[in-house]
Amino acid sequence: MPQLSVLIPVKDGMPYLKSTVSSTLRAMPRDAELLVLDDGSTDGTGTFLASVRDKRLRVFRNEQPAGVAAASTALLSHASGEHVARIDGDDICLPWRFTVQRRALEGVDMVFSQALMINAKNVPYRPHLEPGISPEAMPLHLLMTNVLMNPTMYAARSALESLGGYQPTPAEDYDLWLRAAAAGLRMLRIPWLPTIAYRRHQTQLSQRRAWSDENGDRILADSFGKLAADRIGFHGSASTILYNRPAPGKPYPEDPDVADFARCMMEAASRLGKRDRHGVEARLRASYRL
Repeated sequence: MPQLSVLIPVKDGMPYLKSTVSSTLRAMPRDAELLVLDDGSTDGTGTFLASVRDKRLRVFRNEQPAGVAAASTALLSHASGEHVARIDGDDICLPWRFTVQRRALEGVDMVFSQALMINAKNVPYRPHLEPGISPEAMPLHLLMTNVLMNPTMYAARSALESLGGYQPTPAEDYDLWLRAAAAGLRMLRIPWLPTIAYRRHQTQLSQRRAWSDENGDRILADSFGKLAADRIGFHGSASTILYNRPAPGKPYPEDPDVADFARCMMEAASRLGKRDRHGVEARLRASYRL
């Protein structure tokens, strides 16, 4: 059994998939497997994958696109490693990624990290790296926004399997983190150090979707509501909080649920250790103008 399974769901990944696959294979330990699901590509993705000569690579294909959530869950069902990592088909894996994250997984279920931002021509943007987030503070941060990057995930396979994989929602990653936190899984974000170069370009999926505009997304609202009720005692409208978060330069939402949510968050933050409390309160002040 390999120690690590790296998962890449991809649809029409050319030309960036070449650098994703090569950088990931270089960074992977020998005792690892790279699983790629070609989700109905029509651009030469399949031809490229067939040309790669590395016995650690296993390729699967959907003739008809199933979407990111279904493709990711299908890949998880094929994984045999003790640990599972994700990366998107247009990103670059940095050489130290798996060594650093494997060490950080000690005592937790899921590890995440920072990312360097690059454009379509591999030119980096000005780095914006942030402090880490502890497992104790993570649920509160997740109730304010998605603070975790899916392509940086490194986790125990058993933890992901206990959640049943991704659900069919435009915010499949955020939904998974909310469910993980509600289930009591321990999630850590490593401070400052990036483990991938995250590519921004016009054709990427995340540029074409906005989960915060999906007001009818009951799956995400249900996951959010369960975590909010269990962790901070908030029983108001999850949809109101998800889709009416205060934004800079816009009027503050005049809704009793928003005020009650902010109050519950402040009370929950007061029970954290000093460093964690300051981090949560800083995000609350920035988001809710407290």
